[in-house]
Amino acid sequence: MTRRRALLWLLALVAVGYAALRTGVFAPERRAVPPGAPPSPVGPEVPAPPGPNAPTIRVLFIGNSLTRAGGLPEMIQGLARTAGVNLVYELHAPGGARLLDQAADPQVRALLARGGWDAVVLQEQSQWPAFGDEQVRTGIEPYADTLAALARRASPQVRLLLYETPARRDGDSSNLAVSPEMATYEGMQLRIDRTYERLAALVGGTLVPAGAAWRIARREHPEIDLYGDPVHPGRGGAYLIACVFQGVLVGRSPVGSTYTAGLDSAQTSALQAIAWRAANGEGRGS
Repeated sequence: MTRRRALLWLLALVAVGYAALRTGVFAPERRAVPPGAPPSPVGPEVPAPPGPNAPTIRVLFIGNSLTRAGGLPEMIQGLARTAGVNLVYELHAPGGARLLDQAADPQVRALLARGGWDAVVLQEQSQWPAFGDEQVRTGIEPYADTLAALARRASPQVRLLLYETPARRDGDSSNLAVSPEMATYEGMQLRIDRTYERLAALVGGTLVPAGAAWRIARREHPEIDLYGDPVHPGRGGAYLIACVFQGVLVGRSPVGSTYTAGLDSAQTSALQAIAWRAANGEGRGS
Protein backbone atom coordinates (compact mmCIF):
# COMPACT_ATOMS: atom_id res chain seq x y z
CA MET A 1 0.00 0.00 0.00
CA THR A 2 1.35 3.39 -1.01
CA ARG A 3 1.92 6.06 1.58
CA ARG A 4 -0.88 8.12 0.00
CA ARG A 5 -3.39 5.25 0.28
CA ALA A 6 -2.32 4.55 3.85
CA LEU A 7 -2.91 8.17 4.73
CA LEU A 8 -6.38 8.06 3.17
CA TRP A 9 -7.26 4.91 5.17
CA LEU A 10 -6.09 6.57 8.38
CA LEU A 11 -8.20 9.65 7.72
CA ALA A 12 -11.22 7.43 7.01
CA LEU A 13 -10.78 5.55 10.29
CA VAL A 14 -10.54 8.81 12.21
CA ALA A 15 -13.76 10.02 10.57
CA VAL A 16 -15.60 6.77 11.46
CA GLY A 17 -14.40 6.96 15.05
CA TYR A 18 -15.55 10.55 15.40
CA ALA A 19 -18.98 9.67 14.01
CA ALA A 20 -19.24 6.75 16.44
CA LEU A 21 -18.52 8.99 19.38
CA ARG A 22 -21.10 11.50 18.16
CA THR A 23 -23.78 8.79 17.91
CA GLY A 24 -22.89 7.06 21.18
CA VAL A 25 -21.62 3.78 19.70
CA PHE A 26 -18.54 3.97 21.91
CA ALA A 27 -20.31 5.63 24.85
CA PRO A 28 -19.70 4.11 28.31
CA GLU A 29 -22.18 1.45 29.37
CA ARG A 30 -25.08 2.77 31.41
CA ARG A 31 -26.19 0.21 33.95
CA ALA A 32 -29.84 0.10 34.86
CA VAL A 33 -30.76 0.95 38.44
CA PRO A 34 -32.11 -2.20 40.15
CA PRO A 35 -35.90 -2.14 40.71
CA GLY A 36 -36.84 -0.73 44.10
CA ALA A 37 -33.42 0.76 44.76
CA PRO A 38 -33.53 3.93 46.85
CA PRO A 39 -32.76 7.16 45.05
CA SER A 40 -29.17 8.29 44.72
CA PRO A 41 -28.11 11.51 46.42
CA VAL A 42 -28.10 14.69 44.40
CA GLY A 43 -25.93 17.64 45.30
CA PRO A 44 -22.36 18.58 46.05
CA GLU A 45 -19.78 15.91 46.71
CA VAL A 46 -18.68 14.99 50.20
CA PRO A 47 -15.95 17.34 51.46
CA ALA A 48 -12.37 16.12 51.54
CA PRO A 49 -10.98 14.83 54.86
CA PRO A 50 -10.17 17.76 57.16
CA GLY A 51 -6.44 17.00 57.50
CA PRO A 52 -3.94 14.50 58.91
CA ASN A 53 -4.27 15.82 62.46
CA ALA A 54 -8.08 15.65 62.55
CA PRO A 55 -9.67 12.99 64.76
CA THR A 56 -10.86 9.94 62.83
CA ILE A 57 -13.97 7.87 63.54
CA ARG A 58 -14.27 4.46 61.88
CA VAL A 59 -17.85 3.33 61.47
CA LEU A 60 -19.44 0.12 60.22
CA PHE A 61 -23.07 0.39 59.09
CA ILE A 62 -25.07 -2.86 59.22
CA GLY A 63 -28.58 -2.53 57.84
CA ASN A 64 -30.47 -2.50 54.55
CA SER A 65 -31.87 0.02 52.06
CA LEU A 66 -33.00 2.32 54.87
CA THR A 67 -29.33 2.82 55.70
CA ARG A 68 -28.41 3.48 52.06
CA ALA A 69 -31.44 5.56 50.99
CA GLY A 70 -30.81 9.10 49.84
CA GLY A 71 -27.05 8.75 50.27
CA LEU A 72 -27.29 8.69 54.07
CA PRO A 73 -23.75 7.44 54.92
CA GLU A 74 -22.18 10.00 52.58
CA MET A 75 -24.20 12.76 54.23
CA ILE A 76 -23.13 11.65 57.69
CA GLN A 77 -19.55 11.71 56.47
CA GLY A 78 -19.97 15.16 54.90
CA LEU A 79 -21.39 16.69 58.07
CA ALA A 80 -18.64 15.14 60.19
CA ARG A 81 -15.87 16.35 57.91
CA THR A 82 -17.13 19.93 57.86
CA ALA A 83 -17.08 19.71 61.66
CA GLY A 84 -13.40 18.76 61.58
CA VAL A 85 -13.83 15.00 62.06
CA ASN A 86 -12.64 12.50 59.47
CA LEU A 87 -15.39 9.89 59.43
CA VAL A 88 -14.42 6.74 57.53
CA TYR A 89 -17.05 4.07 57.01
CA GLU A 90 -17.92 0.72 55.49
CA LEU A 91 -21.41 -0.42 54.68
CA HIS A 92 -23.15 -3.79 54.55
CA ALA A 93 -26.78 -3.13 53.66
CA PRO A 94 -28.48 -5.60 51.30
CA GLY A 95 -32.05 -4.66 50.45
CA GLY A 96 -34.60 -5.98 52.94
CA ALA A 97 -31.98 -7.58 55.21
CA ARG A 98 -32.92 -8.30 58.80
CA LEU A 99 -30.58 -8.48 61.76
CA LEU A 100 -31.27 -12.21 61.70
CA ASP A 101 -29.70 -12.34 58.23
CA GLN A 102 -26.80 -10.11 59.19
CA ALA A 103 -25.91 -12.15 62.25
CA ALA A 104 -25.49 -15.25 60.06
CA ASP A 105 -23.76 -13.51 57.13
CA PRO A 106 -20.07 -14.49 56.77
CA GLN A 107 -19.27 -11.06 55.29
CA VAL A 108 -20.70 -9.27 58.31
CA ARG A 109 -18.86 -11.58 60.70
CA ALA A 110 -15.61 -10.96 58.83
CA LEU A 111 -16.11 -7.19 58.94
CA LEU A 112 -16.76 -7.28 62.68
CA ALA A 113 -13.85 -9.66 63.30
CA ARG A 114 -11.48 -7.28 61.54
CA GLY A 115 -11.83 -4.94 64.51
CA GLY A 116 -10.72 -1.35 64.78
CA TRP A 117 -14.27 0.02 64.71
CA ASP A 118 -15.10 3.07 66.79
CA ALA A 119 -18.83 2.60 66.16
CA VAL A 120 -21.10 -0.08 64.71
CA VAL A 121 -24.57 0.98 63.57
CA LEU A 122 -27.35 -1.63 63.65
CA GLN A 123 -30.60 -1.21 61.71
CA GLU A 124 -33.47 -3.69 61.49
CA GLN A 125 -35.84 -4.18 58.55
CA SER A 126 -38.55 -1.48 58.35
CA GLN A 127 -41.59 -3.49 59.53
CA TRP A 128 -40.29 -5.87 62.17
CA PRO A 129 -39.64 -3.27 64.90
CA ALA A 130 -43.35 -2.36 64.75
CA PHE A 131 -44.51 -5.93 65.38
CA GLY A 132 -45.71 -7.23 68.73
CA ASP A 133 -43.50 -7.55 71.79
CA GLU A 134 -43.15 -11.32 71.54
CA GLN A 135 -42.06 -11.15 67.92
CA VAL A 136 -39.52 -8.48 68.79
CA ARG A 137 -38.25 -10.59 71.69
CA THR A 138 -37.77 -13.74 69.60
CA GLY A 139 -37.22 -12.32 66.10
CA ILE A 140 -34.95 -9.35 66.73
CA GLU A 141 -33.37 -9.24 70.18
CA PRO A 142 -31.23 -12.43 69.95
CA TYR A 143 -29.67 -11.27 66.69
CA ALA A 144 -28.98 -7.75 67.88
CA ASP A 145 -27.32 -9.32 70.92
CA THR A 146 -25.22 -11.62 68.73
CA LEU A 147 -24.01 -8.75 66.53
CA ALA A 148 -23.21 -6.66 69.59
CA ALA A 149 -21.14 -9.47 71.08
CA LEU A 150 -19.25 -9.99 67.81
CA ALA A 151 -18.54 -6.28 67.55
CA ARG A 152 -17.19 -6.06 71.09
CA ARG A 153 -15.08 -9.19 70.75
CA ALA A 154 -12.81 -7.56 68.17
CA SER A 155 -13.38 -3.90 69.11
CA PRO A 156 -13.75 -3.80 72.91
CA GLN A 157 -14.29 -0.03 73.05
CA VAL A 158 -16.77 0.09 70.20
CA ARG A 159 -19.93 2.19 70.49
CA LEU A 160 -23.08 0.37 69.39
CA LEU A 161 -25.59 2.70 67.77
CA LEU A 162 -29.20 1.64 67.21
CA TYR A 163 -30.55 3.51 64.20
CA GLU A 164 -34.22 4.13 64.96
CA THR A 165 -35.75 4.27 61.49
CA PRO A 166 -38.69 6.44 60.39
CA ALA A 167 -42.04 4.72 59.99
CA ARG A 168 -43.62 4.27 56.58
CA ARG A 169 -45.31 7.38 55.27
CA ASP A 170 -48.87 6.01 55.61
CA GLY A 171 -48.31 3.24 58.11
CA ASP A 172 -48.45 -0.43 57.14
CA SER A 173 -51.97 -1.74 56.64
CA SER A 174 -50.67 -5.13 55.41
CA ASN A 175 -49.73 -6.22 58.94
CA LEU A 176 -52.68 -5.12 61.07
CA ALA A 177 -53.31 -8.66 62.28
CA VAL A 178 -49.78 -8.72 63.64
CA SER A 179 -49.78 -5.22 65.12
CA PRO A 180 -52.92 -3.02 64.86
CA GLU A 181 -50.89 0.11 65.68
CA MET A 182 -49.25 -0.17 62.28
CA ALA A 183 -52.38 1.22 60.58
CA THR A 184 -51.04 4.78 60.80
CA TYR A 185 -47.70 6.50 60.58
CA GLU A 186 -47.94 7.66 64.20
CA GLY A 187 -48.86 4.24 65.59
CA MET A 188 -46.13 2.54 63.60
CA GLN A 189 -43.54 5.12 64.69
CA LEU A 190 -44.40 4.62 68.34
CA ARG A 191 -43.88 0.87 68.03
CA ILE A 192 -40.57 1.37 66.22
CA ASP A 193 -39.37 3.84 68.84
CA ARG A 194 -40.12 1.44 71.69
CA THR A 195 -38.36 -1.45 69.98
CA TYR A 196 -35.16 0.48 69.36
CA GLU A 197 -35.20 1.75 72.95
CA ARG A 198 -35.41 -1.89 74.07
CA LEU A 199 -32.57 -2.90 71.76
CA ALA A 200 -30.34 -0.07 72.95
CA ALA A 201 -30.91 -1.11 76.56
CA LEU A 202 -30.39 -4.80 75.73
CA VAL A 203 -26.99 -4.36 74.10
CA GLY A 204 -25.80 -1.40 76.16
CA GLY A 205 -25.89 0.79 73.07
CA THR A 206 -26.92 4.32 72.18
CA LEU A 207 -30.14 5.25 70.45
CA VAL A 208 -30.01 7.35 67.28
CA PRO A 209 -33.50 8.92 67.51
CA ALA A 210 -34.14 9.54 63.83
CA GLY A 211 -37.78 8.55 64.31
CA ALA A 212 -38.26 11.27 66.91
CA ALA A 213 -36.73 13.86 64.56
CA TRP A 214 -38.98 12.63 61.77
CA ARG A 215 -42.05 13.08 63.97
CA ILE A 216 -41.11 16.69 64.78
CA ALA A 217 -40.37 17.49 61.13
CA ARG A 218 -43.66 16.04 59.88
CA ARG A 219 -45.56 18.08 62.45
CA GLU A 220 -43.71 21.39 62.18
CA HIS A 221 -42.58 21.42 58.55
CA PRO A 222 -45.04 19.45 56.42
CA GLU A 223 -43.80 21.39 53.39
CA ILE A 224 -40.43 19.57 53.54
CA ASP A 225 -40.56 16.33 51.56
CA LEU A 226 -38.84 13.74 53.72
CA TYR A 227 -39.71 10.63 51.73
CA GLY A 228 -38.26 9.34 48.49
CA ASP A 229 -41.10 6.81 48.32
CA PRO A 230 -43.63 5.56 50.92
CA VAL A 231 -40.88 3.57 52.69
CA HIS A 232 -37.48 5.19 52.10
CA PRO A 233 -36.11 8.59 53.01
CA GLY A 234 -35.45 10.92 50.12
CA ARG A 235 -32.70 13.51 50.11
CA GLY A 236 -34.41 15.77 52.67
CA GLY A 237 -35.19 12.87 54.98
CA ALA A 238 -31.70 11.42 54.67
CA TYR A 239 -30.22 14.80 55.53
CA LEU A 240 -32.40 15.01 58.65
CA ILE A 241 -31.26 11.55 59.76
CA ALA A 242 -27.63 12.42 59.00
CA CYS A 243 -27.94 15.48 61.23
CA VAL A 244 -29.22 13.27 64.07
CA PHE A 245 -26.18 11.03 63.57
CA GLN A 246 -24.00 14.13 63.73
CA GLY A 247 -25.39 14.91 67.16
CA VAL A 248 -25.16 11.35 68.51
CA LEU A 249 -22.15 9.85 66.75
CA VAL A 250 -19.90 12.89 66.45
CA GLY A 251 -21.26 14.61 69.56
CA ARG A 252 -21.55 18.01 67.89
CA SER A 253 -24.53 20.08 66.92
CA PRO A 254 -25.31 20.09 63.19
CA VAL A 255 -26.76 23.59 63.50
CA GLY A 256 -24.87 25.96 61.24
CA SER A 257 -23.06 23.24 59.29
CA THR A 258 -21.91 24.38 55.87
CA TYR A 259 -22.57 20.93 54.38
CA THR A 260 -26.07 21.08 52.90
CA ALA A 261 -26.12 18.10 50.48
CA GLY A 262 -27.60 20.46 47.90
CA LEU A 263 -30.69 21.42 49.91
CA ASP A 264 -31.70 25.06 50.18
CA SER A 265 -30.76 27.12 53.21
CA ALA A 266 -34.27 27.27 54.69
CA GLN A 267 -34.58 23.49 54.65
CA THR A 268 -31.14 22.80 56.03
CA SER A 269 -31.58 25.31 58.86
CA ALA A 270 -34.91 23.74 59.87
CA LEU A 271 -33.66 20.16 59.63
CA GLN A 272 -30.43 20.87 61.50
CA ALA A 273 -32.33 22.44 64.39
CA ILE A 274 -34.90 19.61 64.56
CA ALA A 275 -32.18 16.96 64.53
CA TRP A 276 -30.33 18.59 67.42
CA ARG A 277 -33.55 18.81 69.43
CA ALA A 278 -34.24 15.10 68.82
CA ALA A 279 -30.65 14.15 69.68
CA ASN A 280 -31.21 15.87 73.01
CA GLY A 281 -34.34 13.90 73.81
CA GLU A 282 -37.19 15.89 72.30
CA GLY A 283 -39.97 14.27 70.28
CA ARG A 284 -40.15 10.92 72.02
CA GLY A 285 -43.70 9.62 71.50
CA SER A 286 -45.18 13.11 71.22
